[in-house]
Amino acid sequence: MSSDPQSEEAGLTPHSHSHPHPLALPPPSEQATTTAKLALRVPRNTVVDTWGWLWKDTLGRLLPFALAAAAYARFSGEGPRAIGLTGEDLERDLIVGIGLGVPMLGVAIAFRAWDAPGYRLPTAADQALQSTFYYALNAPVEELFWRGTVQNLGIQALGALPVARPAAGLLGWALTTAIFGAYHRLGNWRWRSIAGVTAAGGLFGALYLLSPRRSILAPILVHGFATAGFLSWGDAALHVLTLRRWKARVRRKSQPSER
Repeated sequence: MSSDPQSEEAGLTPHSHSHPHPLALPPPSEQATTTAKLALRVPRNTVVDTWGWLWKDTLGRLLPFALAAAAYARFSGEGPRAIGLTGEDLERDLIVGIGLGVPMLGVAIAFRAWDAPGYRLPTAADQALQSTFYYALNAPVEELFWRGTVQNLGIQALGALPVARPAAGLLGWALTTAIFGAYHRLGNWRWRSIAGVTAAGGLFGALYLLSPRRSILAPILVHGFATAGFLSWGDAALHVLTLRRWKARVRRKSQPSER
C-alpha cells in the first residue's frame, strides 16, 4: 500500500486517513474545478514512500522466508519440486491462477473498502512499483515458504503420528492456515483484517493441496491478485469511488428543489 506493509495490511495506515470531504458544496459552475481540487487534496503515495518500507521488508521478512524454503528444498532430497516448483501442468495452473485471481482481486478490493476505507492514492510510478513487488516478489516468496515449506512439513509431521495420519493433509492445511493468519498479528493487524487474510490463506493452501502435481504456481498467482487488490489497487479503487460519490452528491445538491 503506502508504507510498511505489516502495518498497512493491518488497516492501520488506511484508517489514519479519512475520506477527503470539502467543507461546502459548490455551485454547478464550479463543480469541475472543485472535483479537481478534491483530487489534489487526497494524500498521495510516492515511490520514495514505498521504497522506505519495501527494502526493509524484503531483507527482514522475505529473504529469511526464501532462505528457509531453499533449505527445505535442498535437504528434502527432492529439490525445487519439494516446494512446488515443478514446471508441470503449466497451462492448467495459469488458467486456475488467473481464473481465480481476477475475481479474488475484486473480492480483495471490496474487503478493503469495508475493512479500511481510508486511503492514500499512489502515483502511477508507485502503483507500478507496488504491483511489481506484490506479484513478483511477495506472493512467490510467501507461497514458497508457507505452502511449499510450512504446510508440507506440517503434513509430514502429522503423517508420522498414527492417530493423525488419516487426516494429515487436512490437519496440516488447517494448522498452516491458522499460523499464517496469526503471524500477521506480529505486524499489529486488526482482527478483522486477520480474519480476511486467514480465509485467503486457506484458499491458497487448498489450491496447493489439491493440485494434481502439487504445483505452487496457481497459489502464487491468486495470492498476488489478493494482496495487490487489498494493499495497492484498493487505494485507487477507493479514490474512484470517492470521486463518483462526490460528483453524485454535487449533482443532487445542484438540482433545483421541487416546491
